[in-house]
Amino acid sequence: MNVSEADKTIEKLYSLGIWPTDPYSEFSQKRFREAIEIFRGLMRHNWFQDLLSKRRVSILDICAGTGIGGVALAKVFLEEGIDINLLLTDIREDDLKLGSKWGSEVLGIDVGYTKIDSRRVHELGRRFDIALMYGSSSPHFDPWEMVRLQASVSECLLDDGIFMMDEGDRRYTIFYRTGYARVLPERIDSEKVLLSLHANYDFRRGTFERAYIDLRNPSKVVLVETFLWGLAELMAITWLFFEDVDIYETMRGRGLILGYRPRRGIKIEDLQKQPRALLS
Repeated sequence: MNVSEADKTIEKLYSLGIWPTDPYSEFSQKRFREAIEIFRGLMRHNWFQDLLSKRRVSILDICAGTGIGGVALAKVFLEEGIDINLLLTDIREDDLKLGSKWGSEVLGIDVGYTKIDSRRVHELGRRFDIALMYGSSSPHFDPWEMVRLQASVSECLLDDGIFMMDEGDRRYTIFYRTGYARVLPERIDSEKVLLSLHANYDFRRGTFERAYIDLRNPSKVVLVETFLWGLAELMAITWLFFEDVDIYETMRGRGLILGYRPRRGIKIEDLQKQPRALLS
């Protein structure tokens, strides 16, 4: 599948090593155990009761990375005696390959993967019971792109399908609790001294541009645009594409946003043309 320049930038960002991605590491294993406990609690939500009565559940993990979230969710369904079909998708193929290997070992089943932009998952030509976006991936998408992402996701879900987004409220955590930082130490340890610096702001897309610099390799600068989402607007956009929306709170200002039963009123083909506001 085609990968845009913006997606290539995300690949460069992850290559700096800001966030550990190795699923075998203790950091990732801790995240995996935490995800399992969250999903075990989520199974009590009434929207999952019909799924728990099925013999097989299909899961599409978007922005999967190495699949921590998707594998954890699959494991919880397997504990309930339900067969699972799990597909990991991302633009970072190396992570997908590693996640497929690790996930297959953990679950004892084949875990598939496909390199694809999450805004184009409808092109897979398949429909799933659940689409999952785990690990706070929304800042990679501005509001225009989030609308396209949800339109694409809604078209690859079954009529009673569920879209799940693991998210936090950045207005609360960044702007209220911490305060926006023009210069921020992202990772400082024996291997890296990595900073991010405010570079620009796009009023039409609402994105902050930051420059990521490894002081041990200062010639490698990555410029990345991010949108600092709150939970309310993510839930409101989800409501446009799903008949009902809920949130399963895991802590203050954080939880799983749930979209239930895709409306299919707004088609992804309706959103292909770039709006005039973004052309100038």
